[in-house]
Amino acid sequence: MADKVIFRDLEVRTVLGNDSWERKKSQPVVITAEIHTSISSAGRSDKVTESVHYGIACKRATAFAESEHGLQSLEAFAEGIARVCLEVTSRALSVYVFARKPRALLHAKYAGVEIYRTRKEVFGSWSEDEAETAQYAASIVSERAAAISAAGVLGDEDRIVVKKLSMSTIIGVNLWERHYRQVVDLDLVLHMKKPTASNGVSDKVPRYRNFRTVVDAVTEMVEKTSYRTVEALATAVARTAIKQCKVPKITVRVEKPSALVFAACSAVEITRSVDDFSTTALNSAAISQAPSAAASACHTPAQAETPVAETAADAESKPDAGMHSVYIALGTNVGDRLKNLHQALNRLNTDLPMSRLVDTSFLYETAPMYVTDQPAFLNAACLVQTKLEPVPLLDELKRIETEMGRDFSMYRNGPRVIDLDILFYDELLMETERLTIPHALLHERRFQLGPLCDIDCDLMHHRLGKTSGALYRHLTTHSAAPDDIVRVTPLKTQQMPLAQSGASNEEHLVLKSLLPGTQKQTVFMGILNCTPDSFSDGGDFSTADKAVEHAQQLIRDGADIIDIGGQSTRPGATQVGVETEIERIVPVIKRIRELNINIPISVDTFYANVAAAALDAGADIINDVTGGYYDPQMLPLVAQRQCPYILMHMRGDPATMTKMNDYSEYDGDVMRGTRFELAQRVRAALDAGVPRWNIIIDPGIGFAKEGAQNFEILRRLPELTARHIRAAPSLKQQSKAAGAGDEAEEGFVDEDLATDLVNYPVLVGSSRKRFIGNVTGKTDAKDRVWGTAATVTAAIQGGVGIVRVHDVAEMVDVARVSDHIYR
Repeated sequence: MADKVIFRDLEVRTVLGNDSWERKKSQPVVITAEIHTSISSAGRSDKVTESVHYGIACKRATAFAESEHGLQSLEAFAEGIARVCLEVTSRALSVYVFARKPRALLHAKYAGVEIYRTRKEVFGSWSEDEAETAQYAASIVSERAAAISAAGVLGDEDRIVVKKLSMSTIIGVNLWERHYRQVVDLDLVLHMKKPTASNGVSDKVPRYRNFRTVVDAVTEMVEKTSYRTVEALATAVARTAIKQCKVPKITVRVEKPSALVFAACSAVEITRSVDDFSTTALNSAAISQAPSAAASACHTPAQAETPVAETAADAESKPDAGMHSVYIALGTNVGDRLKNLHQALNRLNTDLPMSRLVDTSFLYETAPMYVTDQPAFLNAACLVQTKLEPVPLLDELKRIETEMGRDFSMYRNGPRVIDLDILFYDELLMETERLTIPHALLHERRFQLGPLCDIDCDLMHHRLGKTSGALYRHLTTHSAAPDDIVRVTPLKTQQMPLAQSGASNEEHLVLKSLLPGTQKQTVFMGILNCTPDSFSDGGDFSTADKAVEHAQQLIRDGADIIDIGGQSTRPGATQVGVETEIERIVPVIKRIRELNINIPISVDTFYANVAAAALDAGADIINDVTGGYYDPQMLPLVAQRQCPYILMHMRGDPATMTKMNDYSEYDGDVMRGTRFELAQRVRAALDAGVPRWNIIIDPGIGFAKEGAQNFEILRRLPELTARHIRAAPSLKQQSKAAGAGDEAEEGFVDEDLATDLVNYPVLVGSSRKRFIGNVTGKTDAKDRVWGTAATVTAAIQGGVGIVRVHDVAEMVDVARVSDHIYR
């Protein structure tokens, strides 16, 4: 066993990243170092020169800590302390360093890092003297072996420690514990694979090692849950760290200080890894429910989700070999802004050498910054994978800007057709006259940070020591900068011929804010069925003249969008085929456009050929009840035509969907099943190249859902786009009634969504449907107006942006009052 020379709890003052208030100021750091050596000679001779002088080691550690080292992370700081300790003398064979920041977090005792490094790991060899004789090496081989074995588990891993993270939550089984929040203390140990080599001090901390990111996620989860057992809470904490933050392995200790009268606390400690939370059979269980290939497709994502086991460096290096992940900001305020953005995306995907477009943000309309006397901008961000190095990439982006018509002779920060800025390039830090990475002004630009956070809010800005999410929160909560950024969804993108409309530039463009907090009025989609067999108004508008006349009436009543359908999707409906559907809807679309009516037109179809014909005739939006799974050409078409896309949840087809309302694979939770399967279709759309900002989601009221399930969806609409959901309250009550009692789920459900649904705009179509008639006793669908009104109010209360209705005039009155109550 190796001997140790130790200094413990050395407190130094240093600037190291940010403090608990996210300020870059001097703060205390406490250091403990255990230097492994052999003191046998010093023990015999009583000479300190034959050991490791702890005084010198302490002074050198202090000097390093209080120097202008410029480090951001505890990991890099601990590496630096290890190096200076081993530099004291060649007798120092290895060192254990525990560096902790007492002021790192507002609600924790400290955050710290534990590492163990041998002399060979730090310097590349055991001895500074390359001519070391074999005889001398043999004499100390046992000492070196002892130094290696002393590492224990730290020989293979580093540890990030968060001590006594305190928060309040509902926890316990007693009556008073169900009514009052109580304090729990968490100790977290993040187990990280040790770097393969220490070639200098690396200051780049991957996101999965960022203790602030983990603490934020855990805190949000714990304070919103109401578990009955500490065991369940500890498991939920581990699950959150591993699945949400991609931590490969974690030890969680949860203490309840108030649990026992004559003890300091009760506690549970667990250690979990990615293998403990691997994707369950939930992903494939749904497939067995489907009786047909078309039906099963709605359960199967277009691309399998990345296994949780591929966390850490593997997950972050997901691009193909040699590919770099680059985040690019897009902005435009000249000409047809949306067309400019779509053209830029297309060029990034097809015209940028050795590159491909991977992901996009939502769309934002923003006030101009710096030079304010110019038109408003449309801004977005995208993730590109490329083999280009930073400067050649910059050159290519400038080429694309030039070819798209950007005038570089214009004054700085003036109007521009397109602006492409590199925000991040992997984790690179770069600063030249032409290019600074991360972008030099990112921290002050809400119009770049907002879209960037849609793609990834945990990107670490290594120069500032903050994540993109933290930088955005600072601008939105602590900054005096005006709130001048609004997330918008395009509803009309097609330009009518100038001879007909007199439009220029983007007068045809319709952008709407469809999210709670910024939307002020509900958007109405008026239903126009050009079919003989629709459940509510089949045959009423089966001729083009009648259909156009009704479209005009819907507009007068207050419709913002006209949704034209040529095939009934009522339960049990028979498919009519592509040609028949085109014959029914295309003449109507053309007639409406011939009348110079510039309202957004949606086409209700799940056939790509019908969608293409409708777009050619002047339609703007594709409303696909199958979410793209029925026709494999639908999603590529939507991506190519760059049109808004309403993606609905459904199982099977209209003929089979009524038999497919069993959600037992999701513990009977229809909202959970809808979220899971809808997320799969959204992921497929994104993978097909559909920009995030063109997607509107629809939970599919009445599609593969029976009466009570539709009310459940309406009641829980805010959960559709929530980051996490709990088990349905009705299911917990059923569980208790069945004798489960304390075992009923009280925390968040482990869902494994293919992609988050957060911030996607939502459409709900409940108008005149059978489940309303079942509770009102109205057998004639046209008599279900006021029942529909109740569902519209519920939708608005639930944060829905668009409602699809037959009776527009009546529902406009209902919505305007509901808007004043709930928006």
